Amino acid sequence: MRGECSFVQKVRNMENIGVAVGIIVNNQEKQKDGRPVMFDDGTGGGIRIPSMMVSKADGMILFNWLKNASKADYQSIVVMAEFVANQNNDNKVDAEFWYSSTSSRALDFIEDWEQFHKVLNEDPQLLNRVEFDPRFIFWKCDDCEASYEEKECFAGGKYCAIDNDPVMAGRDVILEDLRQKCLFKLTKESTDPLISIKQWFMYI
Repeated sequence: MRGECSFVQKVRNMENIGVAVGIIVNNQEKQKDGRPVMFDDGTGGGIRIPSMMVSKADGMILFNWLKNASKADYQSIVVMAEFVANQNNDNKVDAEFWYSSTSSRALDFIEDWEQFHKVLNEDPQLLNRVEFDPRFIFWKCDDCEASYEEKECFAGGKYCAIDNDPVMAGRDVILEDLRQKCLFKLTKESTDPLISIKQWFMYI
């Protein structure tokens, strides 16, 4: 079940006891802010098992079966997990990169990705075949103290910064994330010949 420790720690704990596939059950009936995202908090290096999140309703089906299963049921159980990527017919790849603006490793990746992005957008045969979209990770803090929310969060704890920088306050991190996202959107959608996505990479 979801709780106090991170997704990474949950999956690592499962791997350490010999689990083949990590299944995390959402502890909320419905997500008001959309589907929850399982993410690497920066400590996921070395994990080798796949993992997934299922809804609370689906999780209860699993819990009820385990509660009522016989010894013979346990010995014969087979679980199949399938990770299906969304497919479309436009022969185009949608690439999302989730990160925080305070992650030096993420910014190094974007710097390296620029060279690939340039090739993909300059080769006539590859033009518009890969859609790159940077996205930013926040976390929700329902029970944080007011003094913490005032410094680290927005909207009463609804949006807090991931892996807070020891120097920058969480609010400053979130504002920088938004700045990078807005700049990406503006440079990507601009019809001005003097404005291009190259300027976003230069900013990064």
